[in-house]
Amino acid sequence: TENAGTYACAGCNAPLFASRDKFSSGTGWPSFSAALEGVEEEDMDPIRATLDGREVRCGNCGGHLGDLFNDGWIYRGTTAARTGKRYCIDGAALVFKPEGGGEDVFGDIPPPGKVIRYEQSMYRGA
Repeated sequence: TENAGTYACAGCNAPLFASRDKFSSGTGWPSFSAALEGVEEEDMDPIRATLDGREVRCGNCGGHLGDLFNDGWIYRGTTAARTGKRYCIDGAALVFKPEGGGEDVFGDIPPPGKVIRYEQSMYRGA
């Protein structure tokens, strides 16, 4: 969406991304150049993280959001070119909350009968 607001976790409603940081990456996945404090990033070797990306999860409930890639610089003319980051996020993990109120906009909805189970992040401190 091009409207002002916040993208929240579909699992627990924690704020994760600001609409001002959303950009079109052409990948088909919602992409963001920066995250709010509610996103936790997998801690891994910087070289491996650059090649493979690293997992990002909701810092509140541990729900899987997607991956973070350090290729933002290739998206010239976007906010990602400034940060060097591309958060590639699963639309089903997000709910858009318009600034000033209004109807929430849900991302992809799981197929009928599909149960989503959230698991504790493997890299979160116990």
